[in-house]
Amino acid sequence: MKVLHLISGGDTGGAKTHIINLLCGLKDKVDVKLVCFIKGPFADDLKKHGIDVEVIEQKSRFDFSVVNKLKDLIESENFEIVHSHGARANLISYFLKKKVAAKFITTVHSDYLLDFKDNFYKNIVFTNLNKFALKRFDNYIAVSDSFKDMLVSRGFDKDKIFTIYNGIFLEDKIIKDKESYLKEKNIDYKDKFIVGILARLDKVKDHETFLRAAKEVIDKDKSVIFLIAGDGQDKEHLLSLRKELDLENNVYFLGNETHPYDFLNAIDINVLCSLSESFPYVIMEGGSLKKATIASRVGGIPKIILDGETGKLFEKQDYKALAADILKLKNNSDERKKLGENLYTRIIDNFTHIKMAEKHVEIYKKILAKHVIMSGYFGFSNSGDDAILKSILESFKALDPNLNIKVLSKDPGLTEKEYGVPAVDRFKLFDVIKSIKASDMLISGGGSLLQDKTSSRSIWYYLLIMKLAKHYKKKVFVYSNGVGPINKKFNRNFTRRVLNKVDYITLRDIDSYNFIKSIGVNNQNVKVLSDPVFNLKEASDESIREKFDINKDTVLVSVRSWMNDEKLIDELVKFLNYLIDQGKNIVFMPMQMPRDTTISEKIAANLKSSKIIDEKYPVEILMNLMKNADFIVAMRLHAMIYAIHQNLPFIGLSYDPKTETLLKDFDESINIDVDGINYDDLTKAYEYISNNRKDFINKLSSINEENKKKAIEASKLALELLKDDAYGH
Repeated sequence: MKVLHLISGGDTGGAKTHIINLLCGLKDKVDVKLVCFIKGPFADDLKKHGIDVEVIEQKSRFDFSVVNKLKDLIESENFEIVHSHGARANLISYFLKKKVAAKFITTVHSDYLLDFKDNFYKNIVFTNLNKFALKRFDNYIAVSDSFKDMLVSRGFDKDKIFTIYNGIFLEDKIIKDKESYLKEKNIDYKDKFIVGILARLDKVKDHETFLRAAKEVIDKDKSVIFLIAGDGQDKEHLLSLRKELDLENNVYFLGNETHPYDFLNAIDINVLCSLSESFPYVIMEGGSLKKATIASRVGGIPKIILDGETGKLFEKQDYKALAADILKLKNNSDERKKLGENLYTRIIDNFTHIKMAEKHVEIYKKILAKHVIMSGYFGFSNSGDDAILKSILESFKALDPNLNIKVLSKDPGLTEKEYGVPAVDRFKLFDVIKSIKASDMLISGGGSLLQDKTSSRSIWYYLLIMKLAKHYKKKVFVYSNGVGPINKKFNRNFTRRVLNKVDYITLRDIDSYNFIKSIGVNNQNVKVLSDPVFNLKEASDESIREKFDINKDTVLVSVRSWMNDEKLIDELVKFLNYLIDQGKNIVFMPMQMPRDTTISEKIAANLKSSKIIDEKYPVEILMNLMKNADFIVAMRLHAMIYAIHQNLPFIGLSYDPKTETLLKDFDESINIDVDGINYDDLTKAYEYISNNRKDFINKLSSINEENKKKAIEASKLALELLKDDAYGH
């Protein structure tokens, strides 16, 4: 992997520290090079750390002759990723991106609306140019969660943003002792307690709060002195304020500090008062020396400063609270020591340059990986289809953890929350098209997507999504679908035309294969596998089983509403009351809420006793419940599949070709036609299960193992197709 980093090269402070730490961590993991646009100590210092640095000098900020030089460099050295830092590099990247095939990513180190706020001209020109350039990147790294939230609130695509907190290079350092440093600075430190702030003198760093807190402290304790290290455009204002507050004998301005650890070693408390921050290095630098720290509660600071545990936090601009914290810590050396040691431990455990570099490598792999868009009956709170989605996602994650997957969903927020993948509203055509165009392949399935028994709208939707993908020259993989019935002539012809143009078709049963052949599908890339759900494993958590008291005397019931509800309810009531008389306890397990809950309640109202699982649980929990039950009366297809998965005997209530196919292939003795349902057939099926339980379970086990082997194959085939760049579209 080859990564080219771009930065102005005139940077100081945290930006310089970040680049040194990051590239020192990356250089042994990827082939990395840094280009600077300004000659000077920045580039020289990085070379001393063994970093491959090249200076392509700009004559001015608007000298874009560097773009073609960068283009030649990228193409000659085959860089795959260009990683930008800062406004100057971002603008150059905007022009460069049009000329090369590399992926472009930028790290947002600060609030870009505040970077130039101290200079009217720069704020007008450079801020707006940076805003424009930022929007054109492929991906972003925010250095705190709060910065990611900031970007999203300003219209950046949340799916393109990664978060990595800064990491510090904990190398052995030659640090000047406190006495020597303070003597050099001509500071009378004898019998003094020292509070310091190391930050550039810009308004965003809010030294005014530091000075006003100093005034509050000095009025109560004159043994405290305050050191300010840094330079910047706010210096004259701050010197004037120091005079106004009568602090000239207590507050020292030290100017720009090129050796931050010398300064931090000389102070007793490290303070940061910023109005806005990402994830400041100065806190980690102080923490590496075990310095007690007080900081404003902004940006990513609370990620490292846990109030009262690894430091103290105050609300920004609250100088009275800052002063109070300084006085408390000044008078409690044990507390200062505890906070400093805890901060050091937190840094070691979470925020080293190696951990930061490792996370960057993960992101680089992710942005170079292929993109897949998934289409199915997702986001409808249907347990079966939710299980399909979860299974497919888990199998892909196991085979290729870097694969980028986005899901078309009725409820994108729910899908993102439950499955941790980006999702888009399946009914927002513009967003769907945008997602398809950004992908490499469409996966359609699984489930019974291609059927018109309920209506034509559904089948049209899924076929049109496939047509759209082919229109944009994307690969299309049909994933373990059940196909049929398709009764209308137009729908059959439409299905035939689309399926003949997709790249690969996998089906979950032989009946689906026979059906697509019967309507004229002659695609040569067709394979019969099994339902994706066989990939899943049941949960080990027993708390839900205990909550509903599910045991070997429990009969589970999973039914849905159908055209003949009244007869279905009457016959099931008779049968289930019979089971209750036999010592069974009845627990209803709705698979799609609230639709299945309604009919479950109607049946339960006429039973002598029963329980209803009235919350939505993950499929793994439902499987765990089945593992512990006696048997299940199952109407929905995936209730039957879950039962097979858990080797649980079941009576199948068949209402649809997809359930008819499964039951016919398994055992006709447990197949009850919903339209002709009656008490006698139900009791016969129950007796058949009871009398043949051992053989029944052995048969389930055999089918289960066979299907598990087939289930993962669809994902393997999909990845082979995805990665075959020579495969014709």
